[in-house]
Amino acid sequence: MNRSRFLNIFLLFISLIYFSYLFYIQCVKHQYYETRAKNQHEKKFILYGARGNIYDRNGLPLATSQQCFSIFCTPRYVYDKERLIKQVSIISGKSQGELKRLVSNGKFFWIERKVNLQKRDMYLNIDDPGISFTHDLNRKYNMQEVFTSLIGRCGSYNRGIEGLEIQFNDVLSGKSGFVIYQKDPTGDIFPYHNYPGEDPLPGNDVYLTIDLHLQAILYANLKKCLIKEDARYAAGVIIDPHSGEILAMVNVGRNGDQRNHVVCDEFEPGSTFKLITLTYALLDGFKEDDIINTEGGKFKVRGHTIHDYRNYGTVTFKQAVAHSSNVAMVKISKEFDRQNFFLLMRDFGLGQLTGIELPGEVKGRLPQPKEINDIEFATLAFGQGLTVNLLQLAFAYQTIANGGVLSKPVIVQEIRDNQKIVYRSRLLKIRRVVDRETAKRVTDILCGVVEEGSGTEAGIEGVRVAGKTGTAQKVVDGKYSNSSIVTTFIGYFPADSPDYLIAIMFDEPKRGLWASTISAPVFKNVAQSLYQINSHQYAIK
Repeated sequence: MNRSRFLNIFLLFISLIYFSYLFYIQCVKHQYYETRAKNQHEKKFILYGARGNIYDRNGLPLATSQQCFSIFCTPRYVYDKERLIKQVSIISGKSQGELKRLVSNGKFFWIERKVNLQKRDMYLNIDDPGISFTHDLNRKYNMQEVFTSLIGRCGSYNRGIEGLEIQFNDVLSGKSGFVIYQKDPTGDIFPYHNYPGEDPLPGNDVYLTIDLHLQAILYANLKKCLIKEDARYAAGVIIDPHSGEILAMVNVGRNGDQRNHVVCDEFEPGSTFKLITLTYALLDGFKEDDIINTEGGKFKVRGHTIHDYRNYGTVTFKQAVAHSSNVAMVKISKEFDRQNFFLLMRDFGLGQLTGIELPGEVKGRLPQPKEINDIEFATLAFGQGLTVNLLQLAFAYQTIANGGVLSKPVIVQEIRDNQKIVYRSRLLKIRRVVDRETAKRVTDILCGVVEEGSGTEAGIEGVRVAGKTGTAQKVVDGKYSNSSIVTTFIGYFPADSPDYLIAIMFDEPKRGLWASTISAPVFKNVAQSLYQINSHQYAIK
């Protein structure tokens, strides 16, 4: 009796364990085992939505996405390992030893990413269930060398990692879809019509204000001079002064340098900063024909000697700017109200981000008016002791070219969703910095720089050009260097109603020493090309 009772209890206990385990599998772990079962007989492929294209202002493609394929191997489904390793090695170029190690590891691995249809079929012709593919997209760039620092590039899974590609990644990225294929017992994959799927959606297209033709012209001239002068890098922009639209933005460097130096690097502007000094002087009551004694090219401020390139003698204020006299700027600045001068610098946009839709912009550095001494304020008058980026400096000149109004830089013209415009840029005026009459007087003085002063190499026959040279010493080991320099030229034309503003910069040229012989001639070559394109519009009035 006891034995029979014990047996019944034991069987009951076993039954409880068994049915509890069944309950655990069928109810508690239902989702887990259902997923495992699906993974054994289903394969989900991600279908990437096409990344939106990037176009120039005329609709010419700069970056596009093309359909391609990525090939992978699942070792546990491989039918003939030796044959597969040999065939894949021939197609991919990978060593058989590397492939043998990957296959022996038994884990999924990519054989080759982003291949064309022809190469995909070569892999599929191996006819091994261990090899399959996914749909992918390949990013193609038009004139990549010319645009790389601006457009940037994409990384894995077509995500932007530099330039406009990362700045507008959310706009350009498409929405991924998927398709599910059936697996048979051998591991072969085939479509099954009852399985769910979702079509991918393409990203939006971005139309820039950039003109491909002007970009190419600027690039060719910068690169030619970079090689000639053996400079560290060259940078330049072409701007429509009235709208603030960026028509070209180029950076040319050495050894694969793809940095956007126009917005990401800061430097001391040197004599191009004299735009601010001369503008304040006019607002403070100085006249173009006021006489200034340049003291033989040397002038002391609290024991520190300010030098000119040569002795300009006694000159008018306009001539002092034309010949870029440091002594004259220092003598003029002695009359300035420092606080108001610093406010004017800020009004011109210095020390502030321009707000351009590009990553990595630096805002530069301005000293505090209460923290600088007389010597530092004197050197500030000709562009030492502060830093700017090239775009900031160019838009300071844009302010004068635009009749005294500072505009926000614009580089994106439109965004379209399947040809439907979802965004269109508009002119944004930040502030009026000076009145139109003062801007005209500044322009006339800058024309003197090109007509008779340090910028004569930037002159164009048949059209009036306003501009300014700048040669700035770089600080090396805490001291200003006589050999490491930055040369700039910024100008606009036709001076009375400008269509183009061009800013040119060369960092550490090895062969030349002055902006007048390096940056100014490059400006001229670029400007002449633009002038010839639109020569019917221009004539001296």
